[in-house]
Amino acid sequence: MDNRDIKPTNLFSGAQVLHQLKRWGSHLDEKHEITFWLYFPSQNFAHQAGQRAEAAGLHVDITESMHGQWLCLITCTHIPDEMLMDGVFKFCDELVSSFQGQFDGWESPLMTTPEEINELLSRA
Repeated sequence: MDNRDIKPTNLFSGAQVLHQLKRWGSHLDEKHEITFWLYFPSQNFAHQAGQRAEAAGLHVDITESMHGQWLCLITCTHIPDEMLMDGVFKFCDELVSSFQGQFDGWESPLMTTPEEINELLSRA
């Protein structure tokens, strides 16, 4: 097999999101505000990507970042679902491919109680 035939593996997936949220005790039956970090080389590209994301029903916040980059935060507020998250990751991949951007990851607050977090931390 030639190395050119090997396709890159997406480091981010819906299964990974669910695993990480569950690992840290988040209640997967509650809505989560999941934010995706995309960087673009120009304000114009960031705004074009943001317009596509807004048209898809996602919340967008665009700010100037370091070194001339533009950060496009895309937020999806839903009950976490593997297929939904896979779709959002694919959408983000399409945006960065279309506008010379870079996908830098995701984050979400945990939907849990302070007591549950303390319990998890005491076992770590």
